[in-house]
Amino acid sequence: MRHHAILSLAVCGLALAQGAGLDEGRLDPAWFGPAAVFQPSKELGFQWIKPGLDLQKRSLRLKAWEPAAWLQGKRGTQDQLFLLRVERSLQPDLDKRLRRGLKGALPVSAAEGDVALVGRVVDAVGAVEDSMVPGSMALSFDVKLVDGDTGDLLGAFHTTLSGPGTEAVLAQYWRWCEDLGRLLAKQAQASATVKPAAAPLTAPTPVRPAFDLEGALRRIEGLRRDGLLSEEDCVVLRKKAAEKAK
Repeated sequence: MRHHAILSLAVCGLALAQGAGLDEGRLDPAWFGPAAVFQPSKELGFQWIKPGLDLQKRSLRLKAWEPAAWLQGKRGTQDQLFLLRVERSLQPDLDKRLRRGLKGALPVSAAEGDVALVGRVVDAVGAVEDSMVPGSMALSFDVKLVDGDTGDLLGAFHTTLSGPGTEAVLAQYWRWCEDLGRLLAKQAQASATVKPAAAPLTAPTPVRPAFDLEGALRRIEGLRRDGLLSEEDCVVLRKKAAEKAK
């Protein structure tokens, strides 16, 4: 009972936090829909995956990113110039790095696919390129995974990346895209059903027929009568036949 109460409080606390605005208001759950309940992620910032999501035999379509949302209000000229420098790389870098993380687990295309992947920038903070202040540039963005047939939300992701310059932010973006690819690859892996190994086929052990002692003795006696065996030979053969019959 206590465990359920703690769990309920945790869920309620997370829901309240989402209502107040995650990532200092840069994450807007409305863009994703009511299904998404975000959890912190070390690699991806905030994430939600539809329970039981199975991407086997599915394909990804990378759609063009939506226009920047500027959830913190439109920034100044320096910030907008920073976004102009990076936004032209977001789609092609996502394509390249996502494939690297997927390692062939899912086909990826910009033209077709039954699962759409779409993103948008929600905030950007720029600075002078030679600034030595850590984290002086930042890029916040959303990415969602949508079923192409039903429109259902399959996955939701949000993060803010920061660094001292454009290249530093883009390097983090590359890693983020690869991490997303690795996560989606897990959803595409077949749940391998381990079948018990069949026992190796072995040839049946041949059954030796019972030794016919009486028949052997008759044959020995017949050979003796025909003069083909001496009495001494017959004694030896009778003894061997008796031992074989034991």
